[in-house]
Amino acid sequence: MQNKTKATATLAASAICAVSTLPEISPLKSILTGTGGTFFLGLLNHGFLAATIGGMADWFGVTALFRKPLGIGFHTEILRRNRNRFMDAIVDFVGRDLLNTENIMETVREENTAKLLIDFFEDNKGREKTKVLVRDVLNELFANMDSEKISGEIAPILEDEIRKLDAEKLFNAIIKVITKDEHSRKILIMLFDTGHKILRSNHMQNEMLHKITELREAYEGDSAGRAIVLSSMGLDDAKILNILNETVDKKIREAERVLKATGTIDAKTASDAEEMIDAFGNFVNSSVGSIDTKNFLEKLKNLLLHKFDSSMFIKTWLDINVKGETDPEILAVLQRKQAANPKVNRIVEVERKPVIWRDTVNFLVDAKIDEFINSEDMQKKFDGMIKEMIAKLLDEYKEQIPMLIRERLDKFSDDELTEFAESHVADDLQMIRINGSVCGAIVGMVLFVVAYVIEKLALG
Repeated sequence: MQNKTKATATLAASAICAVSTLPEISPLKSILTGTGGTFFLGLLNHGFLAATIGGMADWFGVTALFRKPLGIGFHTEILRRNRNRFMDAIVDFVGRDLLNTENIMETVREENTAKLLIDFFEDNKGREKTKVLVRDVLNELFANMDSEKISGEIAPILEDEIRKLDAEKLFNAIIKVITKDEHSRKILIMLFDTGHKILRSNHMQNEMLHKITELREAYEGDSAGRAIVLSSMGLDDAKILNILNETVDKKIREAERVLKATGTIDAKTASDAEEMIDAFGNFVNSSVGSIDTKNFLEKLKNLLLHKFDSSMFIKTWLDINVKGETDPEILAVLQRKQAANPKVNRIVEVERKPVIWRDTVNFLVDAKIDEFINSEDMQKKFDGMIKEMIAKLLDEYKEQIPMLIRERLDKFSDDELTEFAESHVADDLQMIRINGSVCGAIVGMVLFVVAYVIEKLALG
């Protein structure tokens, strides 16, 4: 039960009991007889009557704070009529006492802001939220990047560097790198894997089957005996292709096994690997030696400078890899598919390629967070920096805190301010009414006893 309901019930009960205990009409008169009964009935009546008067007086006082009780306007609606004084008191108390700089800083100094930040990282998914925040900031930054302007500035520099490039020296350095043991192994494994995929592709299998058919027909010619021999052995074109595929698969698997062997290996495997690597190196060197490297590279460089649109290349690369836009070539393919199929109402959205900096940013954020968590020195510096920053901000804006509070209060109309204050304190103020009734009852009974005693003494 709310205090207001309790106070109203107390006042109503006091009034009813005050009437019920009037000596002339009280139903208790027949029960409380004699001198003692008369005294007790009078005591109750005076107590309940005083409780009713006290409760009514306090109801009037509490109500007068917010509105006009019984329509009486004299010194009522105290809050409304003293709005400015009331707001001045709030602003002065909150802005200059409760929220003054020193009080706030006392609370701030007790906190370990570094520990709060670590808790945020570890317990509130702060690590992922920080990554998302950093990525969003960078996305916004790069989205507004003028890639066309940047490419226009970089392209001439790139072209000038290409002209100055000693292509032959670079080429020779590349040849030396790729013919080294560890690099040759990787290149050969990649070549074997790529070659195997090409051989197993449908197009290559059909071409090989076609060539086998041509060779078989050329071998048989007009000789029925050759055809009979092949037929008796079950060697049709598909069988021959299957045998060829199995032989190639076996050779590639064996070569890859030899090249991928690590640690302690047998002499034959080591010898076979060395033989393949040497053969690859000799092939590369002989291929390079068979051409006029310098002339070839110069022609290639000039062709690159004349045919290669470096500005467009840089712009497209930035748009796709840095800004995260859709590859225009993929978009063009989808547009052509849509044009070929009018029933398709829209182009299916292309899943954008992840920007090149995403993983790097995630790694750096994780690394910095881990470094912060494990470094007491960094935590102390952070805590001191945050507290110093808060102190400076409070000192800079300390005069604005009361202004902000007043601006907020000024937005309330008189009715809104009254309703706001009443909703927060009215229920507590109802205890005044209850206490008024209780105190009134006690005072009424005490006065009755005093009067009764004086009357007895005077008559005696």
